[in-house]
Amino acid sequence: MENVGEFIVNHWILVSAFVILAWLVFSDSINRRLSGLQPLGATQAVRLVNQNKGKFVDVRDPSEYEKEHIADSLNLPLSQLAEESKQLKDKTQPVVIVCASGQRARSAAKQLRGKGFEQVYVLTGGLHAWKEAKLPLFN
Repeated sequence: MENVGEFIVNHWILVSAFVILAWLVFSDSINRRLSGLQPLGATQAVRLVNQNKGKFVDVRDPSEYEKEHIADSLNLPLSQLAEESKQLKDKTQPVVIVCASGQRARSAAKQLRGKGFEQVYVLTGGLHAWKEAKLPLFN
């Protein structure tokens, strides 16, 4: 242990690279935990919605939603989410946020958490992951 300081001084580039890599690996999971966002895979999302009377909320634009969407999902576009979230009356009901790839869903999930929704999940990979899991879509 007495040589640790000497190692750090002599190999500062290696130590710096290690610190940066560790930060990159762990920062995403730490941010998710701190923000309260809970990612779910497609089959996990289906199980959650079916077993706990959850709701899929699709935050894509209406034109995207009309082309294809998850059955019984509610379309609340991200641009109107603040006003339209009133349609979700029960803030204890699990909500799975869906978009095309998962990017808009994270933003929407943060908004809903800020409005007091207790169980907010993000469909990891969005509809792309849903299709890869060969789950049905309606159009």
